[in-house]
Amino acid sequence: MSNLVPVPLRDSLERFRRSVLDLFENWLPGERQSGLTRESTFWPTAFFSMGGPAVDVLEDDDSVRVIAELPGLDEKDFSVEVEGSRLLLRGEKKTSREHKDRNCYYSECSYGSFSRVIPLPCEVQADKASATYKKGVLEVVLPKTEEAKSKRIKVQVS
Repeated sequence: MSNLVPVPLRDSLERFRRSVLDLFENWLPGERQSGLTRESTFWPTAFFSMGGPAVDVLEDDDSVRVIAELPGLDEKDFSVEVEGSRLLLRGEKKTSREHKDRNCYYSECSYGSFSRVIPLPCEVQADKASATYKKGVLEVVLPKTEEAKSKRIKVQVS
């Protein structure tokens, strides 16, 4: 921070920055393995860019549906697995752009992997799961087990 900022304000801003970093550190265990450190100036920005795909989890009487946004990926670029009571999404995005004309050459590449663990709200029949992928949207349907279907309890309100 600049020396033009008064010391009390600079100290307050530094305490706030450290508090935010502590908060993110609790949400993203293992961030040190990814190369990010508490001293990284852009740590919160990096956190949001590593978050993985946006996901909706919907439950009805018979199944759990997980809908994930995976724009720009082909089916070969990601995997979907059920492990116990979790759905695992893993993949890698690779993009490359190149522009050439008489006086200009521009090239940009972007690579990154993601992993998202989605806790399932009940027991499912993993062997009967189905998935579709259309226009960048993955939908996974996981049928509930009979035990999970029968756990509904009606509460009488008086």
